[in-house]
Amino acid sequence: MNLICRTQAYLKSVSATVNALSGMICSDELKGNAETQYKIAIAMIELEQATADFIVGTELDSVASQSVAVSKRRFVSSNERVIRHLEKIQLQGYNFSELTTALKLENDTLKKETEFL
Repeated sequence: MNLICRTQAYLKSVSATVNALSGMICSDELKGNAETQYKIAIAMIELEQATADFIVGTELDSVASQSVAVSKRRFVSSNERVIRHLEKIQLQGYNFSELTTALKLENDTLKKETEFL
């Protein structure tokens, strides 16, 4: 039971971190700083991918499948928030098309993976 609790705490922390990063990207304080928003988005994607690799490598999905599914749904939600934000600021002349495409592909993958849990 201890492993399940720690797994849940880990996944909750990672999904909270991803959510915080998405909030940073969408914050008013970074409104005019597209370069920083881009860097944070890359860090967010890398964290999600590292977490996915960790889940597979340690078979956490077999230990706590519900927690893994919840965390992936939270990633999807955070990604959707960032996608909407980046698409909105693209109208101001910034080019985030590769980043939004990467986030959309990540969401597609996460949604498919969640179906199998």
